[in-house]
Amino acid sequence: MIRKGHGRIAALFLATVMTAGFAADRSIGIVLAAEGERESGASVAESFSIERLTSNYTKVSAGYTASDYRGEAKVFPMEEAVAASDKGLLTDDNYGYDGKTADIRHGMSLKMAVEVPETALYWIGFDYLSYDESILPIEFSLKVDGDYPFYEARNLNFETNWVQDGSMSKDRYGNEIVSMPDKLIQWETKALSDSSYRYAQPLKVQLEKGTHELEIMVSEGSFLLGNVTLSAPETVAEYTGSSPAPGSELITIQGENFYLRNDSSIHAIGEYDSALYPLSATETVLNTVDSDSFKTAGQSITWQFEAPSDGYYYLAMNYRQSEKNDFPVFVDWRIDGEIPNTAFQSYRVEYSTKYTTRTFQDEEGNNLSVYLTKGSHTISATISAENLCYVLEKVDEIMNGINDLSLEVTKVAGTNKDKYRDLKLTRYIPDVQERLYGWVDELNELAEYATQFVDEKDAEDVAAFGYLLIAAKQLKTLGDEPNELIYRVDELSTSVNSINTQIANFVDLINDNNLSIDRIYLYQEDAKLPKKLNVFRSAWLSIKRFANSFFGTSYSASNTDASHLQVWVNRPRQYVEIMQKMIDEQFTAETGIEVDLSIMTDPQKLVLANASGDTPDIATGINYSIPFELGIRGALVDLTKFDNYKEVFGRYSEGILVSSVIDDGLYSLPETMNFYVMFYRSDILEKLGLEPPETMDDLIAMLPDLQMRGLNVFYPTAQMLVMRNFHGTTPLLFQYGGSLYGETAQEIELNSEASVEGLTALTELFTLYDLPVDIPNFYQHFRNGDLPIGMADFNSYNLILNAAPEIANSWDIALIPGIVDEETGEINRYMSGGAESTVMFASDEEREQQAWRFMDWWSSTEVQAEFGQMLQIMYGDEYIWPTANLEAFAELPYPTNHKDVIMEQAENILEAPRLLGSYMMERELSNSFNDIVVNGETLRARIDEAVKTVDRETGRKLEEFGYIDSEGNIIAEYWVPSVDALHKIFETK
Repeated sequence: MIRKGHGRIAALFLATVMTAGFAADRSIGIVLAAEGERESGASVAESFSIERLTSNYTKVSAGYTASDYRGEAKVFPMEEAVAASDKGLLTDDNYGYDGKTADIRHGMSLKMAVEVPETALYWIGFDYLSYDESILPIEFSLKVDGDYPFYEARNLNFETNWVQDGSMSKDRYGNEIVSMPDKLIQWETKALSDSSYRYAQPLKVQLEKGTHELEIMVSEGSFLLGNVTLSAPETVAEYTGSSPAPGSELITIQGENFYLRNDSSIHAIGEYDSALYPLSATETVLNTVDSDSFKTAGQSITWQFEAPSDGYYYLAMNYRQSEKNDFPVFVDWRIDGEIPNTAFQSYRVEYSTKYTTRTFQDEEGNNLSVYLTKGSHTISATISAENLCYVLEKVDEIMNGINDLSLEVTKVAGTNKDKYRDLKLTRYIPDVQERLYGWVDELNELAEYATQFVDEKDAEDVAAFGYLLIAAKQLKTLGDEPNELIYRVDELSTSVNSINTQIANFVDLINDNNLSIDRIYLYQEDAKLPKKLNVFRSAWLSIKRFANSFFGTSYSASNTDASHLQVWVNRPRQYVEIMQKMIDEQFTAETGIEVDLSIMTDPQKLVLANASGDTPDIATGINYSIPFELGIRGALVDLTKFDNYKEVFGRYSEGILVSSVIDDGLYSLPETMNFYVMFYRSDILEKLGLEPPETMDDLIAMLPDLQMRGLNVFYPTAQMLVMRNFHGTTPLLFQYGGSLYGETAQEIELNSEASVEGLTALTELFTLYDLPVDIPNFYQHFRNGDLPIGMADFNSYNLILNAAPEIANSWDIALIPGIVDEETGEINRYMSGGAESTVMFASDEEREQQAWRFMDWWSSTEVQAEFGQMLQIMYGDEYIWPTANLEAFAELPYPTNHKDVIMEQAENILEAPRLLGSYMMERELSNSFNDIVVNGETLRARIDEAVKTVDRETGRKLEEFGYIDSEGNIIAEYWVPSVDALHKIFETK
């Protein structure tokens, strides 16, 4: 029995909203004070981000009164510094470290005491060693005497370095491919630094003379912590001019042959460009640093080289920097770990759409030189954002102010935008025009600030800052008519083309520092730098490359061996290269079964291939709904015929297997899952005094608190603009105990009491509780803060995790709020989760047995975990692998707290069944939703109409496939896929 108490919540909700709406329409302004608001009367919204803006390092350090410490570094051994209560964390198993260390892991904290010799500004340094296999950096926070010294101390990182073994990996076609780096397990030292790297130097902390307590709280990773050091802040030597570099020596460093990097995903790529070396017309050769992997502030690459003799050397580089139109990327260059002088600090790498070779020069055009002794050296490039720190912090403040104004306007005017209302906004927000014009001036000033880094004199010619100028113009039009703002409030922060969206686009652009490095040169005056290929050599290579394109291409179905197992993969080349390498080195080596992978660009090709009899043995990475269409037509193999099928299918959540069921067989293996979780802005909920909701009743109860401030909640049906598929229409129906079908296909239960109640709850979210019905991009609204709660999928998770740095510490995820089952007291949190699947096509028995061995191997915990780890290590954090194998998922490099939530929610996946005519069920549910929510039709009548349509189409398909005759008589029952049907299969086969 499912709880049916949402009527009481609805009454409370309506009473609150009607009161708020009445106040708004009377133009008295809804300035309802929430608990904890400031006595000045400012809204809660105004303080959402106040701490981040007022206590950041720039603001705090501006108030420092002490001078830099100038004495000897003070080292505090961990054994002496650690608090008595944390002595149990000390260990002697310390990888050769001199003295005891503390072994700290996720969720732990450690307190230490340091004796400060004098009141001054210090760098606080730590010795550490990351010993686990995770690619994620160590994340922790630091308190000094119980408080964060500045906002950045809430999110600090210890990175690890990655090395290459020196050998070049090649695929079976002779093409060079990205190889797996190795984590360097060694002791490192790092001073307290900003994890966003807006500050290139470590952050200073002002400490008074005496004893102080340091507390580290670990949120990610496992590591050993050694000595703590208080040291004098260092400065880079001033540039006083460059020395000439007589001689004829030339040192060439290939960009792709780097020795060390602090991010495993930095990698080389093979491009065909006559300006690159090496270059091949017939095979892929890795010849430059992939700009998509080297683009984030703080990323660093180190190369080794040999200097043939003592002397001065100029530096030059063949590179491409084409992401920021007419704006430079800033790089810190180090020789043997040190920046030679300020000329090499935040050095400007100019915009260039093509590979170009340029010598490093100072602002007066003089070549920069460095002195090298004969022997081994290193050169490092670290992307810097320090020159743009002021801009980024300023736009952060402006975006926050615009969000606050948007909420203030909504509080005053409500959501009623009737143009005939007589409401003068300036009466309630007297400084609204001043604020709007102030932001216009500030944005124009920021664009003007950028001209110092480019040759342009006019700010409007700095293309990279164009988004800010667009935002400034929009703000000016609003400022010219401030009383019209009540009708145009969406233009501030909530619409797709809002002012804050323009500013956010600028932040995204300015944080992308994509830099490709082909070669680095250290040379002397009489040396000649290599030139590009001459026109004849370039033309000959192009002709040769064109001719080669007519012959067999790698990972193509036209270039395979028919005696090998044929596997079509619906994924990009990077994925296929890793898969083929793992297959060759592991599966084929163990079994002797040869496998050819082919990239499948269009899964619909499978239907055509089946019709022509040219199918592969296996297809993987295909949408989870496709196997039914193939299986019902006899193209696929029933996987229950294999002896260990129960073991293999036992690797998945039962609910995700529903779409694999056809009659009494299983015809597909899940490969990935599209998990749904609840996202919430922890900063906003904290300021409002709200907790993340556990149930839908909790969610509905908090809507008045959100909506009276212009905030709202996102439900995934709102993002499905063309077709509201099962992922958006069935979760609440299932949570209320409803179903789409009975035991057989002819038993349509869409109009059962439980199903109707679930659909009523779904549609009332939009008709009664006023959730937004069309949200093309939840990610952007979540960033803006106007939708601080939302149920969204894996794609949104990946975007928010990796492409929303400005809210990195201000959001979290939780289980989907569900419906309480009054009989068990449990919360039903059912959501969809199907993504991609693997299928086997019918063939001879021997070949099917080989194909099953491959499917068993590919879906195994060890292989799925290794593949996911390799993918993320080699290509970056955004290449998250959402494997459907839950044991393998537990081993992937997701943030630990998030991983626990996702895995628990994955156990609540429940897919809608796929059967004959179910496409009409999906379509009619979508049409019914639109008719009820958008067109105002009655739910009962519309659902009854949908049942008739579905019943008619189901009957037609049952007749087509021979389950009933033309008179409707049953020839064979078509059993509906379900978890119960799955259990029956396991019991009987």
